[in-house]
Amino acid sequence: MTDQPDIPEGYGYEPSVSAFINHIGHVYSRRASGPNGDEVWAALRIEAHHVNAWNLCHGAVMASMAEIGTAGPGWDPEGPPVVAIEMSMQFIGAPKLGELLEVRGILVKRTRSLVFTRAEAEVGGKPIFIATSVQKVIGN
Repeated sequence: MTDQPDIPEGYGYEPSVSAFINHIGHVYSRRASGPNGDEVWAALRIEAHHVNAWNLCHGAVMASMAEIGTAGPGWDPEGPPVVAIEMSMQFIGAPKLGELLEVRGILVKRTRSLVFTRAEAEVGGKPIFIATSVQKVIGN
């Protein structure tokens, strides 16, 4: 991990308030309008410390990015915090060393106490994983 990240086109970078996310590496972000509403994107360049013995991204790194991807659209900066209480994930592929893993998070539904989100990951347009999450609004 370098001090000055090479930021992918269309993304921004700010260190997270979460020490764990910063420990993973430089997680880039962007917001976009999609066909189903606002999308929250997160991206991670796969580095040597992210891969297994076959130079494929470790499943735990992808699961962390799935949690980041499903949390993004569930959190309202003006509202109370949310925490994941359930996440389901299906692995479709695995990024290789040096590839950019991009995760698109989408808000499915928000109630007073729960938030339902979905995330879809890709590398160069090829699917990597899909995930769904239920998050609890803290304080409700």
